[in-house]
Amino acid sequence: MAFPRLDELKNNIKKLQPKPDSVEQAVYDLLMKTAIDKIINDVVVFTNVSAEKLPPELDTTILLKLSGWFTDAGVFMTTHDRHAGAVTSVKEGDTQINYGNPQNALQTLGNVSFIDNDFKALLSRYRRIRGWTHE
Repeated sequence: MAFPRLDELKNNIKKLQPKPDSVEQAVYDLLMKTAIDKIINDVVVFTNVSAEKLPPELDTTILLKLSGWFTDAGVFMTTHDRHAGAVTSVKEGDTQINYGNPQNALQTLGNVSFIDNDFKALLSRYRRIRGWTHE
């Protein structure tokens, strides 16, 4: 992927979602790289515009979508915060509560769709017909 503002995007998302002490650096880096690749690939597939040609106007929305996913999934919450929130499921009977964590986030990232209806409306402005070259 040749997204021209990749380093800036990585730096900004790392500022918004800093690595907690409880997460290994390798896991943190892998999650960041995978999530960034996923959202950029999703945008490329939806718009039919190559990563190199994605307009800078989308950068803020991409950054906010990524940050929102990390927050909503509770990926980088501390242990204390995790027990205070980010419950991913509750089972009755023999009580079972699951909390979000970095390892589970990687498994679920493949099923995440960053392209919701609001984002589709924005991306539609940049969408190209496949196979049609427009300069």
